Amino acid sequence: MRHDDNAPGTDNYPSRREAGFSERRATDDEISLYDLWDVLVRRLPVLIGVGALVTLAGLAYALMQPSEYQYRSGLDLPRAYDPDKGLNVVVSRQSAIAALEDVVIPEQRERLFSDEDRGPRVEVRERGAEHSLVLQSSSTPERAERVARLHEAVIESLSERIEGGDYERHLSALIRPYENRRTMLEEQIDVLASELASLNNRLDGADGVGSLVVAQQSGDIRRELAELRSRRVDADSAIESIRATSHGTEQRFLASESETPSGPGRTLIMALTVVLAGMLGLFSAFLWEFVCNARRSRTST
Repeated sequence: MRHDDNAPGTDNYPSRREAGFSERRATDDEISLYDLWDVLVRRLPVLIGVGALVTLAGLAYALMQPSEYQYRSGLDLPRAYDPDKGLNVVVSRQSAIAALEDVVIPEQRERLFSDEDRGPRVEVRERGAEHSLVLQSSSTPERAERVARLHEAVIESLSERIEGGDYERHLSALIRPYENRRTMLEEQIDVLASELASLNNRLDGADGVGSLVVAQQSGDIRRELAELRSRRVDADSAIESIRATSHGTEQRFLASESETPSGPGRTLIMALTVVLAGMLGLFSAFLWEFVCNARRSRTST
Protein backbone atom coordinates (compact mmCIF):
# COMPACT_ATOMS: atom_id res chain seq x y z
CA MET A 1 0.00 0.00 0.00
CA ARG A 2 1.39 3.43 -1.04
CA HIS A 3 1.94 5.99 1.66
CA ASP A 4 0.80 9.57 0.87
CA ASP A 5 3.28 12.08 2.30
CA ASN A 6 0.82 14.97 1.83
CA ALA A 7 -2.04 13.40 3.83
CA PRO A 8 -3.34 15.28 6.85
CA GLY A 9 -1.39 14.55 9.96
CA THR A 10 1.92 14.12 8.17
CA ASP A 11 4.86 16.46 8.36
CA ASN A 12 4.42 17.55 4.76
CA TYR A 13 0.75 18.61 5.28
CA PRO A 14 0.61 22.43 5.79
CA SER A 15 -0.76 23.81 9.05
CA ARG A 16 -3.68 26.30 9.23
CA ARG A 17 -1.25 29.17 9.74
CA GLU A 18 0.96 28.00 6.83
CA ALA A 19 -2.10 27.61 4.61
CA GLY A 20 -2.99 31.24 5.24
CA PHE A 21 -6.06 30.69 7.40
CA SER A 22 -6.57 33.41 9.96
CA GLU A 23 -7.30 32.46 13.52
CA ARG A 24 -9.48 35.52 13.67
CA ARG A 25 -11.88 34.03 11.14
CA ALA A 26 -12.73 31.15 13.43
CA THR A 27 -13.97 33.55 16.07
CA ASP A 28 -15.69 36.19 13.91
CA ASP A 29 -19.16 34.72 14.55
CA GLU A 30 -18.74 34.37 18.31
CA ILE A 31 -20.56 36.85 20.59
CA SER A 32 -18.69 38.04 23.63
CA LEU A 33 -20.73 38.73 26.74
CA TYR A 34 -18.16 41.33 27.74
CA ASP A 35 -18.80 43.20 24.49
CA LEU A 36 -22.53 43.11 25.12
CA TRP A 37 -21.99 44.40 28.63
CA ASP A 38 -19.82 47.22 27.32
CA VAL A 39 -22.57 48.19 24.87
CA LEU A 40 -25.18 48.25 27.62
CA VAL A 41 -22.96 50.37 29.87
CA ARG A 42 -22.20 52.84 27.08
CA ARG A 43 -25.85 53.06 26.01
CA LEU A 44 -27.36 52.94 29.49
CA PRO A 45 -28.95 56.41 29.11
CA VAL A 46 -30.73 55.22 25.95
CA LEU A 47 -31.96 52.07 27.70
CA ILE A 48 -33.21 54.01 30.74
CA GLY A 49 -34.72 56.80 28.66
CA VAL A 50 -36.71 54.51 26.34
CA GLY A 51 -37.79 52.33 29.26
CA ALA A 52 -38.96 55.35 31.23
CA LEU A 53 -40.94 56.70 28.26
CA VAL A 54 -42.67 53.37 27.69
CA THR A 55 -43.41 53.02 31.40
CA LEU A 56 -44.92 56.51 31.57
CA ALA A 57 -47.01 55.82 28.49
CA GLY A 58 -48.27 52.55 30.00
CA LEU A 59 -49.04 54.27 33.29
CA ALA A 60 -51.04 56.96 31.50
CA TYR A 61 -52.95 54.30 29.56
CA ALA A 62 -53.70 52.32 32.73
CA LEU A 63 -54.99 55.42 34.52
CA MET A 64 -57.18 56.36 31.57
CA GLN A 65 -58.84 52.95 31.40
CA PRO A 66 -62.25 52.93 33.12
CA SER A 67 -62.97 50.21 35.64
CA GLU A 68 -65.49 47.76 34.20
CA TYR A 69 -67.55 45.32 36.24
CA GLN A 70 -69.60 42.29 35.37
CA TYR A 71 -73.36 42.76 35.73
CA ARG A 72 -75.45 39.61 35.95
CA SER A 73 -79.20 39.04 35.84
CA GLY A 74 -80.73 35.68 36.70
CA LEU A 75 -83.91 34.14 35.29
CA ASP A 76 -85.79 30.88 35.63
CA LEU A 77 -87.41 29.32 32.59
CA PRO A 78 -91.10 28.33 32.74
CA ARG A 79 -91.96 25.11 34.51
CA ALA A 80 -95.29 23.30 34.61
CA TYR A 81 -96.42 21.18 37.54
CA ASP A 82 -97.57 17.63 36.89
CA PRO A 83 -99.21 16.06 39.98
CA ASP A 84 -97.68 12.71 39.02
CA LYS A 85 -94.18 13.85 37.98
CA GLY A 86 -93.62 17.18 39.73
CA LEU A 87 -92.24 20.30 38.05
CA ASN A 88 -91.13 19.89 34.43
CA VAL A 89 -89.23 22.34 32.26
CA VAL A 90 -91.42 23.60 29.42
CA VAL A 91 -88.57 24.85 27.22
CA SER A 92 -85.05 23.44 27.28
CA ARG A 93 -82.13 25.70 28.13
CA GLN A 94 -80.58 25.10 24.71
CA SER A 95 -83.73 26.33 22.96
CA ALA A 96 -83.99 29.35 25.25
CA ILE A 97 -80.33 30.27 24.74
CA ALA A 98 -80.71 30.00 20.96
CA ALA A 99 -83.80 32.22 21.03
CA LEU A 100 -82.05 34.78 23.24
CA GLU A 101 -78.86 34.97 21.21
CA ASP A 102 -80.43 34.86 17.75
CA VAL A 103 -83.62 36.88 18.21
CA VAL A 104 -84.43 38.45 21.56
CA ILE A 105 -81.14 40.15 22.47
CA PRO A 106 -80.50 41.66 19.00
CA GLU A 107 -84.10 42.94 18.87
CA GLN A 108 -83.93 44.59 22.28
CA ARG A 109 -80.51 46.13 21.69
CA GLU A 110 -81.75 47.67 18.49
CA ARG A 111 -84.99 48.85 20.07
CA LEU A 112 -83.41 50.43 23.15
CA PHE A 113 -80.19 51.77 21.65
CA SER A 114 -80.96 52.31 17.99
CA ASP A 115 -79.24 55.72 17.94
CA GLU A 116 -76.22 54.63 19.93
CA ASP A 117 -73.73 51.76 19.77
CA ARG A 118 -76.50 49.15 20.13
CA GLY A 119 -75.91 49.05 23.88
CA PRO A 120 -73.84 46.64 25.96
CA ARG A 121 -73.22 43.13 24.74
CA VAL A 122 -75.08 40.35 26.53
CA GLU A 123 -73.76 36.84 27.11
CA VAL A 124 -76.11 34.00 28.05
CA ARG A 125 -74.82 31.32 30.40
CA GLU A 126 -76.26 28.33 32.21
CA ARG A 127 -76.64 28.57 35.98
CA GLY A 128 -77.25 25.87 38.54
CA ALA A 129 -80.44 23.91 37.90
CA GLU A 130 -81.59 22.92 34.44
CA HIS A 131 -84.14 25.74 34.29
CA SER A 132 -81.87 28.66 35.26
CA LEU A 133 -79.96 31.09 33.04
CA VAL A 134 -77.76 34.14 33.60
CA LEU A 135 -77.45 37.25 31.42
CA GLN A 136 -74.01 38.81 31.74
CA SER A 137 -72.66 42.16 30.51
CA SER A 138 -69.56 44.26 31.15
CA SER A 139 -69.97 47.96 31.88
CA THR A 140 -68.74 50.83 33.98
CA PRO A 141 -70.72 51.78 37.11
CA GLU A 142 -71.77 55.01 35.40
CA ARG A 143 -73.51 53.04 32.64
CA ALA A 144 -74.92 50.24 34.79
CA GLU A 145 -78.44 51.61 34.34
CA ARG A 146 -78.26 50.81 30.62
CA VAL A 147 -77.37 47.21 31.43
CA ALA A 148 -80.30 46.92 33.85
CA ARG A 149 -82.72 48.30 31.24
CA LEU A 150 -81.49 45.92 28.58
CA HIS A 151 -81.52 42.83 30.81
CA GLU A 152 -85.03 43.59 32.05
CA ALA A 153 -86.31 44.11 28.50
CA VAL A 154 -84.70 40.85 27.35
CA ILE A 155 -86.30 38.86 30.18
CA GLU A 156 -89.73 40.39 29.52
CA SER A 157 -89.48 39.71 25.79
CA LEU A 158 -88.46 36.10 26.37
CA SER A 159 -91.33 35.69 28.81
CA GLU A 160 -93.83 36.95 26.24
CA ARG A 161 -92.47 34.65 23.55
CA ILE A 162 -92.56 31.52 25.70
CA GLU A 163 -95.66 32.11 27.79
CA GLY A 164 -97.72 33.05 24.76
CA GLY A 165 -96.94 29.72 23.13
CA ASP A 166 -95.27 26.66 24.60
CA TYR A 167 -96.01 27.44 28.23
CA GLU A 168 -99.76 27.97 27.78
CA ARG A 169 -100.09 24.90 25.56
CA HIS A 170 -98.19 22.77 28.03
CA LEU A 171 -100.24 24.07 30.96
CA SER A 172 -103.51 23.50 29.11
CA ALA A 173 -102.46 19.96 28.26
CA LEU A 174 -101.89 19.25 31.96
CA ILE A 175 -105.14 20.84 33.14
CA ARG A 176 -107.44 19.51 30.42
CA PRO A 177 -107.71 15.88 31.71
CA TYR A 178 -108.69 17.09 35.18
CA GLU A 179 -111.23 19.53 33.75
CA ASN A 180 -112.74 16.73 31.65
CA ARG A 181 -112.84 14.51 34.71
CA ARG A 182 -114.54 17.25 36.73
CA THR A 183 -117.13 17.78 33.97
CA MET A 184 -117.88 14.07 33.83
CA LEU A 185 -118.19 13.87 37.62
CA GLU A 186 -120.55 16.85 37.69
CA GLU A 187 -122.76 15.18 35.10
CA GLN A 188 -122.83 11.97 37.14
CA ILE A 189 -123.59 13.95 40.29
CA ASP A 190 -126.49 15.70 38.59
CA VAL A 191 -127.92 12.37 37.40
CA LEU A 192 -127.65 10.79 40.84
CA ALA A 193 -129.07 13.88 42.49
CA SER A 194 -132.12 13.64 40.22
CA GLU A 195 -132.52 9.95 41.03
CA LEU A 196 -132.23 10.71 44.75
CA ALA A 197 -134.89 13.39 44.51
CA SER A 198 -137.19 10.95 42.69
CA LEU A 199 -136.63 8.31 45.34
CA ASN A 200 -137.40 10.80 48.07
CA ASN A 201 -140.71 11.57 46.40
CA ARG A 202 -141.52 7.85 46.18
CA LEU A 203 -140.53 7.39 49.81
CA ASP A 204 -143.20 9.85 50.92
CA GLY A 205 -145.97 7.69 49.40
CA ALA A 206 -144.49 4.26 50.16
CA ASP A 207 -145.24 2.09 53.19
CA GLY A 208 -144.04 -1.18 54.58
CA VAL A 209 -141.57 -3.17 52.48
CA GLY A 210 -141.66 -0.62 49.67
CA SER A 211 -140.43 2.14 51.92
CA LEU A 212 -137.53 -0.02 53.10
CA VAL A 213 -136.44 -0.73 49.52
CA VAL A 214 -136.62 2.95 48.61
CA ALA A 215 -134.69 3.91 51.72
CA GLN A 216 -131.95 1.37 50.90
CA GLN A 217 -131.69 2.69 47.33
CA SER A 218 -131.49 6.26 48.61
CA GLY A 219 -128.66 5.31 50.95
CA ASP A 220 -126.68 3.71 48.13
CA ILE A 221 -127.12 6.79 45.95
CA ARG A 222 -126.05 9.10 48.80
CA ARG A 223 -122.85 7.08 49.34
CA GLU A 224 -122.12 7.15 45.60
CA LEU A 225 -122.80 10.89 45.54
CA ALA A 226 -120.39 11.44 48.41
CA GLU A 227 -117.66 9.52 46.56
CA LEU A 228 -118.26 11.41 43.32
CA ARG A 229 -118.14 14.74 45.13
CA SER A 230 -114.89 13.73 46.81
CA ARG A 231 -113.39 12.86 43.44
CA ARG A 232 -114.59 16.18 42.09
CA VAL A 233 -112.83 17.96 44.95
CA ASP A 234 -109.64 16.02 44.11
CA ALA A 235 -109.89 17.14 40.48
CA ASP A 236 -110.41 20.76 41.55
CA SER A 237 -107.42 20.51 43.91
CA ALA A 238 -105.24 19.09 41.13
CA ILE A 239 -106.21 21.96 38.83
CA GLU A 240 -105.47 24.52 41.53
CA SER A 241 -102.13 22.85 42.32
CA ILE A 242 -101.13 22.94 38.66
CA ARG A 243 -102.04 26.62 38.34
CA ALA A 244 -100.45 27.64 41.64
CA THR A 245 -97.21 25.65 41.37
CA SER A 246 -96.51 26.19 37.68
CA HIS A 247 -94.76 29.43 36.81
CA GLY A 248 -93.70 31.33 33.74
CA THR A 249 -90.38 33.03 33.14
CA GLU A 250 -89.23 34.57 36.42
CA GLN A 251 -86.57 37.21 37.06
CA ARG A 252 -84.47 36.20 40.06
CA PHE A 253 -82.13 39.19 40.28
CA LEU A 254 -81.31 42.14 38.05
CA ALA A 255 -77.92 43.63 37.10
CA SER A 256 -76.02 42.38 40.15
CA GLU A 257 -72.54 43.94 40.16
CA SER A 258 -69.44 41.79 40.60
CA GLU A 259 -67.23 42.45 43.63
CA THR A 260 -64.07 43.02 41.61
CA PRO A 261 -63.49 44.70 38.21
CA SER A 262 -63.42 42.48 35.15
CA GLY A 263 -60.95 42.45 32.30
CA PRO A 264 -57.28 43.42 32.48
CA GLY A 265 -56.75 45.48 35.62
CA ARG A 266 -54.26 48.28 36.09
CA THR A 267 -51.83 45.98 37.88
CA LEU A 268 -51.69 43.62 34.90
CA ILE A 269 -51.32 46.53 32.46
CA MET A 270 -48.39 47.95 34.45
CA ALA A 271 -46.72 44.54 34.72
CA LEU A 272 -46.88 44.10 30.95
CA THR A 273 -45.70 47.68 30.50
CA VAL A 274 -42.58 47.06 32.59
CA VAL A 275 -41.72 43.96 30.57
CA LEU A 276 -42.28 45.81 27.30
CA ALA A 277 -40.23 48.80 28.53
CA GLY A 278 -37.27 46.53 29.30
CA MET A 279 -37.44 44.83 25.90
CA LEU A 280 -37.74 48.10 23.97
CA GLY A 281 -34.97 49.66 26.07
CA LEU A 282 -32.55 46.83 25.24
CA PHE A 283 -33.49 46.92 21.58
CA SER A 284 -33.02 50.70 21.43
CA ALA A 285 -29.61 50.48 23.14
CA PHE A 286 -28.26 47.95 20.65
CA LEU A 287 -29.86 49.77 17.72
CA TRP A 288 -28.23 53.02 18.82
CA GLU A 289 -24.87 51.28 19.08
CA PHE A 290 -25.29 49.83 15.61
CA VAL A 291 -26.17 53.20 14.09
CA CYS A 292 -23.19 54.88 15.77
CA ASN A 293 -20.80 52.18 14.57
CA ALA A 294 -22.21 52.38 11.04
CA ARG A 295 -21.72 56.14 10.93
CA ARG A 296 -18.19 55.83 12.32
CA SER A 297 -17.35 53.20 9.74
CA ARG A 298 -18.60 55.36 6.88
CA THR A 299 -16.74 58.37 8.21
CA SER A 300 -13.45 56.44 8.45
CA THR A 301 -13.77 55.14 4.89
